[in-house]
Amino acid sequence: MNREQYMKLLKKRLRHLPKDEFEKAVAYFEEYFDDAGEAREREAIADLGMPDEAAAQIIQDIAIKNTAKPPQSVKNGMNAVWVGILALFAAPFTIPFFAAALAVGFVMVVLAVLTLLLLFLAGLLLVICGPVAFAGGFFVIGQSIPAALICFGRGIAATGAGLLLMQGMYLLIRRSLGWLVQIFGKMVEKGGK
Repeated sequence: MNREQYMKLLKKRLRHLPKDEFEKAVAYFEEYFDDAGEAREREAIADLGMPDEAAAQIIQDIAIKNTAKPPQSVKNGMNAVWVGILALFAAPFTIPFFAAALAVGFVMVVLAVLTLLLLFLAGLLLVICGPVAFAGGFFVIGQSIPAALICFGRGIAATGAGLLLMQGMYLLIRRSLGWLVQIFGKMVEKGGK
């Protein structure tokens, strides 16, 4: 038996080992043969023993090593117990904090919506008051032409500013609602998965 035949049989016997253990064992035997050299290949095989015996010894050593380690699932189970205990003791602090954060968030959203609504209503009032001021210019034209021109100018400016404000608030409200729909849609999608 030569080195190639020996390694082929050894690999066949060790093929069921985990990959890292398999690679360590094969590397050890390859290094052993490399150190011995071609001239002492037969002596190396005699020192290592038959491939079946060497593979059995490696598997036995790995089994003993693995039984000495505590199982990973117990460790993970203990971590879960500690997390549960910490959550239980943290609940009196986190629940009120979470509720307060939700309340503050809700109030901020309500204030933002009310601000947008009030700006929209301000624009609507300017649109209504603008023509009234413009019409008022006709009533004072006989008494004072400069006062009538001021009323005409204020009426046109108020109507224009009101239309611009209403258009801006309409677009902002529409975009904000679209943004909120996207956020809640993503939250619902994540919750469903």
